[in-house]
Amino acid sequence: MNADPKPKRRWVPVVLALSLALNLLVVGVAVGTVLRLKGGDHAKSPPGFGPALYRALPKDDRKAMRGELTGLHKKGSKGRTQDFEALSQALRATPFDPVAVQVLLQQQAQATADLQQALQTQWLARVTAMSNDERQAYADRLQEVVKRGPHGHKKRD
Repeated sequence: MNADPKPKRRWVPVVLALSLALNLLVVGVAVGTVLRLKGGDHAKSPPGFGPALYRALPKDDRKAMRGELTGLHKKGSKGRTQDFEALSQALRATPFDPVAVQVLLQQQAQATADLQQALQTQWLARVTAMSNDERQAYADRLQEVVKRGPHGHKKRD
């Protein structure tokens, strides 16, 4: 028997996990494309809550909200750039530290939650400032946005 044991290849599980993730991503994209083209249940689903609330606002309000939140968006973009660099380093680290990656994922989730909270605050301030008639018209536009579905097309019944 050989006295020298073979060294463990710690990179093999990481490569296998990344390969599996990539395969699942490709399958997900393919299934999503087929469902979208065939008009499956996805085509019948309403749009995301936030995008629908935003799209139903008058054009001037949407433009104003974008301007008011530009600073927060730029800060988030800079943070994402730094986080992607940190993620790249964490994925290349030997040994792999899943806790470091989890911290990065949590930071991104918090940044997304902060942006969503800022958007909701801005949206609620605009809706609160509307007159009763303006809110009724907004509710009508919101219903129309929901009827059009996630891609802005009329739903098939």
